[in-house]
Amino acid sequence: MKHEVVCFGEILWDIFEAEKRPKGEPIARLFRRELGGAPANVAVGLARLGRKSAVLGGIGQDAFGEALTLELEREGVSPELLVRLPNRTGLAFVRRDERGEPSFLFYRHETADMSVRASHLRPDMLSAPWALLGTSTLVHPELARATTRFVRLAKKQGVALLVDLNVRAHLWKSRTAMRTAIAELVGHASLVKGSGPDLAALGGLRFLERHAPQATWLLTDASGTARAVGAHGEVAVPALKARCVDATGAGDAFIAGSLAVLLATKALPGRASWSDPQLFAEALRVGHMLGAKAVSRAGAVSGLVSLKAAKARLDQARRRFS
Repeated sequence: MKHEVVCFGEILWDIFEAEKRPKGEPIARLFRRELGGAPANVAVGLARLGRKSAVLGGIGQDAFGEALTLELEREGVSPELLVRLPNRTGLAFVRRDERGEPSFLFYRHETADMSVRASHLRPDMLSAPWALLGTSTLVHPELARATTRFVRLAKKQGVALLVDLNVRAHLWKSRTAMRTAIAELVGHASLVKGSGPDLAALGGLRFLERHAPQATWLLTDASGTARAVGAHGEVAVPALKARCVDATGAGDAFIAGSLAVLLATKALPGRASWSDPQLFAEALRVGHMLGAKAVSRAGAVSGLVSLKAAKARLDQARRRFS
């Protein structure tokens, strides 16, 4: 098997600004780049846990695009599904408030990550048991059509879909259009991950009850407790205490940790383990472990280091639930 997960969507560079204050000299503003884009963040988190991941997204035929390719290779993420386009590679400037919560200024007008089309997607790209995508690819019409083709290819080939409700209501022309498009997408999902703000933008938990009743839901909220709701019933696991330096990518890391448990145990809808509440409790625990790591440093994946304890839990889960 080439890949365990194909992660579809944006891949770009996050640009972080920092101030350097040399004594007796003017303030120097420094910029550093970190790999970004939710699907790419998840793919890197999975790779650091020893899972086989690939990113299917658009990059430019420029220095930034080449650097992204090299970065994925260095991380152990397959770059073979990247779509290389004449457009520029996307950038996002990131600022953080005193709590570490990020805000983004995107330089993504007609950039490569926004310019993937349905015609770029081939059936052989979905040679994996799992595929991941987020709802942000539904905002722009052509990219939405590519998303529809991605989902159709996945369903035709029996690939389980994980949909990340990274809802950005301000990007949509109307809330009705947003909810309609996302409702169609989650109806195909085996697994849906959503935060409290995501669900609030969609009208609450009843949105999933109506449009994704057959899926398993991984839900996080401001209290820090995560819940898994599905055929196994419902389990809840509190978050680990962590000092938040930068919340960028915390949800992506949580997805990577949770999904890694399902991959390690070969859990899929229809198999006996999919109805085991203890399996999903363990998935939430490892998700929290990765999330706590992610917020410890600036950058979506910079904090995902020293993962020995998380890998040990994956090995234990494999032995227990496989």
